[in-house]
This record gives sequence, C-alpha cells and structure tokens, in this order.
Amino acid sequence: MNKLFYIPLLIATALLHAAESKGIEAQVELLSGTKQKAQFLGIEKDTVNLGGYIKDKFTVVRIAKNQFKSIVDMQGNDLLNPAKKDSSAAVASNDSATASPDSAVAAAPADSAATQEVAQADSAAIEPKPVSNKKVFVGYEAAGIDPQKAAVLASLTAGLLGETDTNYTYADSNQFEDCNDQACLQDKYAKLGIKEMLFGKISMGKSADSLDLQLKRVLYEDSLPTINIATTTISAKNTLSDAVVSNKIKNFVQESQGIKAKQANAKSYIHVETDPEGAMLSRSEKDALCKTPCTFVTLDTGKIVLNAYWKVEHLWGAQTTVRPIPGDTVKVSLKLKKISPEVRIMTQPSGAEIYPSSEQITKSSKPIAHTPDKFSYTDPGMVSLRIRREGYRDSLVSFYLAPVPETTLNIELEEIKDFDELQAQKNWIRSRKIYHLGQTLMGSAIAPAVVGALFLYLGQQDYSEARDLRDELKMPSSPEGANYKKKKDKNRDLAKSGDRKTIVGSSLIGAGIVLFGIGLYLTF
Repeated sequence: MNKLFYIPLLIATALLHAAESKGIEAQVELLSGTKQKAQFLGIEKDTVNLGGYIKDKFTVVRIAKNQFKSIVDMQGNDLLNPAKKDSSAAVASNDSATASPDSAVAAAPADSAATQEVAQADSAAIEPKPVSNKKVFVGYEAAGIDPQKAAVLASLTAGLLGETDTNYTYADSNQFEDCNDQACLQDKYAKLGIKEMLFGKISMGKSADSLDLQLKRVLYEDSLPTINIATTTISAKNTLSDAVVSNKIKNFVQESQGIKAKQANAKSYIHVETDPEGAMLSRSEKDALCKTPCTFVTLDTGKIVLNAYWKVEHLWGAQTTVRPIPGDTVKVSLKLKKISPEVRIMTQPSGAEIYPSSEQITKSSKPIAHTPDKFSYTDPGMVSLRIRREGYRDSLVSFYLAPVPETTLNIELEEIKDFDELQAQKNWIRSRKIYHLGQTLMGSAIAPAVVGALFLYLGQQDYSEARDLRDELKMPSSPEGANYKKKKDKNRDLAKSGDRKTIVGSSLIGAGIVLFGIGLYLTF
C-alpha cells in the first residue's frame, strides 16, 4: 500500500513548494476532503489548472472541476464559481495559463472518487522544446474503461517508472493538439530528441472481470526504432489490490523495460483418489494426467475441472472442480458412477447432418445423426465433429466430452452468400442425391431378381412333373380310359403353368437386371 501514498505525496510536493507566483495563491479543497494551498491558474473546459514547483521546475496539474469542493483566494473570493463572486483575477490568471501549453506532468492524487487528467507543461515557451529527460511515458489509451481506474493505473505506472529510471517523464499527449494517434505522437517526440517512449493501452480482457494492460516501448538507438511490448492481466473489480499486492504492475513495468521479473514458486500439488482405483484422470481439453491414486503438479491458480473415468464392461466416471493452493497439496476423493455419455447438438437453423471429422465427407458418407438430436459416445476425451447443412458453410466442432451424462452444444451456422460457392454446394448435393438413387435402385434390383428366380424354379418343377406324366402316357393303355384322360389333362395344365411361371420369373429377373444396371450407372 506504500505505493499508493506516492501519488498524493507527489502532488502535495508540487503544490506546497511554490517558489514564485505564476497564479493566484488559493486554498483548494477536494470532495474527498483533501485540502492544499496552490497557485490557481484558471479554468479551461471544466478543468481546473493548479501550479507549483517540483525540483525548481514549475509544474501544472489539471483536475476535473467537478472534483473540487471549493477554491478560495486569500481575500475569500470564490474562484471555483466566479459567477457568484468577483472572478476578474481568475480570468486574468487563466489568460496567463493558456500562454504556456507545453508543461511538465505531475501525477494526480489517487482519490477513489476522482476522475483525473494529468499533464505536464513547461511555461517558458509557446512551442514544445526538447525536454531535459530523454524518456517519456505518455499514459494509457483506455477507451471504454473507467477513467478513474485508468488515471490511477497511469499514475502508479509513472511512479514505478520513476523508481526504476529517474530519466522518465510523465508526458501530456494533449500538448500536441494536431496529434490524434500514437504514430503522430511518436514522430513529435522523436523530433524533440526523445530517445525512448512508452505508450500504454488498457482494454477489456477475455472475461468480463479482467483488464488487459499493454506497454509499448519505442527505443530510438539509431534512425529506426526498436519496439518491445509487455502485457499483463489484472482484475477489473479489484484493480488496485490485484495490481499492487501481487506486484503485477511492478513486474509489468519492469518487463516493459526489458527487466525480467523473478517468478515466485507458485507450484501447487493435487492428490486424487477414486473408488474404484485405477481410473484415468484428466483435465478438460487436455491429455490424460495419470491413473488414480496419483498426484500431479500445476502452476495454475484458478479453478481446475478434473475428470476421472474407468471403463470395465461399462463406463464409470465423475467430475469435480478444484482450486489449487500455491505451495500446498489439495486432496480430492471421487466416487465413480455408471454413466452413458451422450452428446446433444442443436444448430441454428436445425436439420443439419452430423459427421465424424476424422473421415472425409463423400457422396457415400452417411451422417451419424441430424440436428437437433443426441447420440452416445463410449470414450471421454476430445471429440471433433463436422456439421453440414445445405445453404450453410461446414462447421468443424471440437469439444471435450466429459464423463457426465450429457454434453450439450449450441451451434450457429454461417449462411453461404457467395454465388459460386453456393452453386458448387448445390451441384455436390445433386450428385450425392443421384448417387443415393443409384444405390437405392441397385438395392431394389435384388428383390425382383430373387422372386424371378423362384418363379423360374417353380416353372421348372411344373415342367419336370409334366415330363413324368408324358412318359407315363406313352406306356400301353386304353386312350379312352378315365385315368388316361385325367393324366393327359394334368400334363397339359402343368405345361401351361410352367410356361406362365417361366415368363413371370424371366421378366422379374430382367427387371432386376435393368434396375441394377441403371443404379450402377447412376452410382459411378
């Protein structure tokens, strides 16, 4: 916390050690309760300019007007609200302040309720001149970030830079009114003889509760600059405690200067036991760690999801969440339960086909499911699937299948808007439909061929029986006998039945051959 006291100390030094008057001597009181004597230089665009000396150098501090409770001169005049009292002196001092745009910056107080803008200017000339220091810190670009946090982080960074290298100056990027970007500022400072510049940036992290900090160091050792970028992530909710207590900002600033910060030993140990033993232990989206009971080492400090599974006849599994303790061992005991993992995939829009990603999708490929649908997987671990739907681009989905009863995925499909790409997909789908039609015809050809063969067989049976009767009729007998006539009529009927069955069987076999031929042609 000593680092936080550096900021108000700096401004207190600036405002209390005034060697000569460049403005109106006044008593200043902030909303936070802080009271100081300072030189009042005027108000510009809702920003109050106060002056003082640091190391015999006149320094200007700019603070938002709404952060002041009162500013009163030695005669008791209200300088904060000149409309209520005589403000002629304030106006005069404001004119003198605007004649000094190039100023040196002092860090603003780290007041928890204040939104501050800090700048540094030299009152000796109208145009910026080369500064005595050859290194400048331009502050943080922090669009969309709480200005209070950005100002405090900038002041803290400036203080730490000063501790690391006294040649650093906290510069005011607003002193160049014609500059709107970093490239312009870099060029301006280079022309002033600045050999080293530090540009900061604050942005929202990947998660909603974190901030990403970046320091870009531009070093001119010759005509071309050398660039080094340092990054770190801090908590958005507990910004100061995370930045100061854990030394993240200090290490971050040192890294921007090319100083490698010493890494503390943050090893943690996790011991896992399961019932039954011999289960495979893994972390989500990572390879298996070990078989239980076992202990593994981790450098992570956040929550870790552990999965244990055991496959003998059936799949048994369990899942738990562990928070490591740096330098200590966390013991975990898991009871495995019988499970049947299922994957439920839903797409927008629905009706998409699901294929294994390990196989190339061809005209003969068959989907394992259609969305919305769920299907079983027997082995936990990384799974990759390909989602395909007409009119939409293929989606490759990779996910970790945990040993839990159900894993649900929601996928937004991307519509194809390119005409050529859409036409190519339609042609492929048409050829695939023709292929499946050919396969269907080839399969359909089997039935008539089999039935036709059966009719041919039955027809041959009738022919065979008719031949036997014909041989009996050739034997000596009375043509006029009743038995002879009966056998003769039966012989004729069997011959006709054999003819019909042969014709039907031959037709069915022919139809089967035709269907098979058409199907074979469409398939290939």
